[in-house]
Amino acid sequence: MRKSKLKYISTRLVSNKSKSAFQDGAKRAMLANGYVVIASDGWVVKKFADGKIEKIEQLSDTQALKVILD
Repeated sequence: MRKSKLKYISTRLVSNKSKSAFQDGAKRAMLANGYVVIASDGWVVKKFADGKIEKIEQLSDTQALKVILD
């Protein structure tokens, strides 16, 4: 591919697009299933469409982990 056809893709652009894609996917999953499974405050939880949250399992050693999606 010629350089004139290439488009510069920055880390920020990739980060923003992936975040919006994950958010869109989470919304679609919530509509289709009525719940989504996420990690929140050191727990794996099931979040329901009506706002109810059910704890599934506690994560171990979350101090070293970095939250990259929200």
